[in-house]
Order: sequence, then structure tokens, then C-alpha cells
Amino acid sequence: MLGHPDDPRGIVLPLDGRPGATESGAPERNGGPRPVRNGTPPGPALLLSWSPTPPVDDDRTWATLSASSELARRLAPDAGRAPATGLTFRLALPEAFGAEPLLRLAGGETAPVVPSASALLPVTPGHGDHGGAALGLLTLTTAAEIAATRTQTRVLGELTAAMEQLAPSCVMRLDSRLRAAEESLREAQTELLERGTLAGAGSGGADGPARGLETAVANLSVLRHQTHAWIAGWERVVAGADRSGTPGLPLRDELGEVGKLGWTGFPAAVHGAYQALVLDARRILLTAADHLLRSPNRPLPALRPLIESDLAGRAADVARLHRLLTALSTLPQTVRKRSGGMMPNLIADQAAANARSQALFTRMANALRAPVWDGQVVVEVRSLESGELQVLRPA
Repeated sequence: MLGHPDDPRGIVLPLDGRPGATESGAPERNGGPRPVRNGTPPGPALLLSWSPTPPVDDDRTWATLSASSELARRLAPDAGRAPATGLTFRLALPEAFGAEPLLRLAGGETAPVVPSASALLPVTPGHGDHGGAALGLLTLTTAAEIAATRTQTRVLGELTAAMEQLAPSCVMRLDSRLRAAEESLREAQTELLERGTLAGAGSGGADGPARGLETAVANLSVLRHQTHAWIAGWERVVAGADRSGTPGLPLRDELGEVGKLGWTGFPAAVHGAYQALVLDARRILLTAADHLLRSPNRPLPALRPLIESDLAGRAADVARLHRLLTALSTLPQTVRKRSGGMMPNLIADQAAANARSQALFTRMANALRAPVWDGQVVVEVRSLESGELQVLRPA
């Protein structure tokens, strides 16, 4: 039985709308029925396994969900029942169904498989509460959110640290629209796990997460176009620079002229550009997952055409930003040619400023380096004695 603590078997949930690979052939010679052969169902499948939660003293909690949440309902052995308590569930997908560009952008660590004897028991989708597509969607969006938020936090932290250490005169003014979008996306992911939809909470639904997400979608669209304009402008500056050596002060002034931000606004603009692109990629996956969850008869592979092209575009924009910073980091900066008549201390000051800005470009390029993703999509969930579920970060 699914979720039964005495049954160590795993369950394979088909995701493509096809039935599991069970066979009932001709009767045996003694007249009895031919034994059913259980195997991996045709097409992609979600592997759901569980084991008793060992004594742990770690704090890997990413989110805590109520006992009545949609995820709890999907993990329950029967309708109207909760998952057995004291278990750690492992949900694994064989692919990302179009979310590969986001996961390659975000990286990811896989929860290790706990060695145990297990059998694969196929379950026909679309019947009862154990359809694989819905549980697969919840698994995919959760795994992507965990990976994306972790990587985003790392990158933004490294960009901020680089600015504070190498360009202390610059100001990190963060766009309030980005902060609001971040909060809306996190609320939307929780709502998806709790309710299985992004419809607004409450009877009216006007003030729930869906309303906040609508605002985030509109703001991220504006910020994405702004980001494209900034990157294109910075690329023109680099293209016009002398690769054998370009004066550092005019280079910084030209970079600051893009968007009329000034050199002191350049690091914050890079910070905001990266954040806007990643937030928009996360938004694409969440809204598409909600759309598919509202159509329970559609298989999980139907997600790919909804998201893959757009996510690839956001990942390509981040790659452009990384290439831009890499090009700046390798561009030799010189002191103005007319500096021969300058005081030695002024020449030294300009040389030091050039060194700091080049180091800044290098640090920022390194922050945007592509993380490692092993191609797997795995989420771990613990069922607590209270009936609540803990969604876990990778160990």
C-alpha cells in the first residue's frame, strides 16, 4: 500500500497517460490465472519510494505543509486518509520535461538513494488520486524552486560582496519590484503544494497569491525588456573597445551611460538584471504547471512545449550577461594617453581604479558561472507525527 510503513516497495507512476505495464495473459495449464508481471510502465514515470525516517538532527526544511495539503493528498494511500507518519518519501523524475534550461541555470544536488530491497509497482494514471502527472508537476516545480532559489541567493550574495569590496563607492539600490516578485513566487509555490492551484485564497480569490503573481508577471515583463536594453548597450561598449588596451576611466563612464545609471549604478544593474531573468524563468515554470494542473487529463510531457523555448531564452540571456562580464574582465585597461603630464599620484590612482574595476568584472563573471546539474529531478519529503509534511533541501 502506498505510504504504508511496513511496505518498503517503491511505486512507479506513469506520467504520459499510458497504463502501467501489467500483463494478464492466457491461463496457466492448471487452470489458474497467469501471474501478473509488474514492471516499469512504458514511457516516462515518476518513482516514488519511502522508508522510515531515521533519527536525524539536521535542519534541511525548505517548506512545511499542512496535513490537508495537495501534496499530502497525493501521497496518501487512500482518499480521505493522510500519508503514514514517520516516513521519508523520495520522488524522482527521469527528466525535467522542458525545465532543463532552468535546472542547468540553477544546478542541483540529488538526494541519495537509500539502499533497500524494493519492487516497482506501476499505477495507472488518471484514476483516483494517484495520477502521476499531478504529482510529477509538484515534484518538478518544487525541485526547480529549491535549486533556483539556492543558486540565486549564492550568485546575488557574491555579486554584492564583490561590489562592497572592490567598488565601495557604488550603491546597491535594489528594485522593489524584484523583491515583491520574489515574495510572490515563493507564495505561489507554496500555494501550488497546498492547494494544487494558483487560484486566490478565500472565496473571492482577489487577494490571494494568484493576484500577487499577476502583478509579478507584469513587472517582470517590464524588467526583462529593461534588462535586454542594458545588456545590448553594455555589449556595444565592449564591442567598441580597443582589445589591445582601452582607457579605464572612459570605459567605466561609457558603461554607466547605458540606461543613464552612472558607473556607481553599474554593479547594482548587473545584480538586478540577473535576478530579473532568473525570477522570470521561475515564473514561466510555475504558471505553466498551474495551467497543466487545471487540465488533469493532460500528461506531464505536455509541459515541454509550454516552457522549453521561453526557459531557453532566459538561460541564453544569463549566458549573454556572463560572456559580457568575462569580456570586460579580460579587457586590458590603461591610463589616458594624455596622462603623461599628470601628477604621478593621479596616474597611480587611475591605475588602481582600473585594477579594482577589472577585478570586479572578474568576480562578477565568476559569480555567474554555470553550476553543475546531474540531470536528475529529486525531492525528499518527511511526514511528521503531526500530519504535516516537511519538504527537504538536499543534504
